[in-house]
Amino acid sequence: MDVSEILSTALAAKLAMQMSVSSLPVIEEWMDTPLTRWLDSIPLPMEMPGGESPPMLVSIGSDANLVKWSAGGAPEGIIPKLVEYLKRAGAVPGDFQRVDETGQALEPGEVGSWIEVRPGVLATGWFFQDAGMPLARLRALLGEGEWMEQLGVTSCIRVARGIAKDPFVDVTIELAGDRAARLVSAGELFRRFGFALDPAVAAALGGELTAGVRARGGTVETVRVTGALPGGQAAAAVCAAAGVDLSPAVNIVERSVAAREVMMVDLEATRAGSSVIVSFVAGSGGGPASTAN
Repeated sequence: MDVSEILSTALAAKLAMQMSVSSLPVIEEWMDTPLTRWLDSIPLPMEMPGGESPPMLVSIGSDANLVKWSAGGAPEGIIPKLVEYLKRAGAVPGDFQRVDETGQALEPGEVGSWIEVRPGVLATGWFFQDAGMPLARLRALLGEGEWMEQLGVTSCIRVARGIAKDPFVDVTIELAGDRAARLVSAGELFRRFGFALDPAVAAALGGELTAGVRARGGTVETVRVTGALPGGQAAAAVCAAAGVDLSPAVNIVERSVAAREVMMVDLEATRAGSSVIVSFVAGSGGGPASTAN
């Protein structure tokens, strides 16, 4: 594939992402501008060291009341446009200080940004991803509370933070051992923060499991367990096991962004209940959608 074809593919993926969510009720008219701003901040192929645009992950809640986009890659390609994006998105000086200090201390292999929509609310921010980022150091850098000490591990593989007023911090950790051990660890993590995890529901996610916790102001808001590359029917299976409906919008979005397969499925617990989140990489393939029942 030559440079022009790579560029055309990248631009087509961005356009498809815009079109895929334009008719979703959760996307309000005022959200169009910040969503477009985020898409514009993702480097084009010629702006990245490897000559390819960062993969753009599209996540949608099973009830279509959550839409999240994220993308990351080599710091030298991402950071120049990330800094400008955060400025335009409303970041305050303290946000830049945390990004800079945390980045210099941890030197992550991947840096990126995300934007998330829930009913009436839009949030955005940055993330770092790498193996073995020390939680004690991260806690000090971000000024976080004791909840990080309760994760049951000493390192994380991903940290995300929002910007501006009242941001949340989201940490992803690995679960050690075989499939059974990972399910047990996930259940313990849920209970530690006052949530319940049905083993039968979590089992539908497959064996490649990680877990995550999101907190705001030191208070844990959500806990999740994630299955990577869980298979085409995983979303429907998890929803069925959890007793939640899988909106037709999930299948429509997957087709619209020309995704090859489901990249991951999250089972997320909040104080209001549980939800399922399905993620794809935009422009990664085509053909029949894999979330169909």
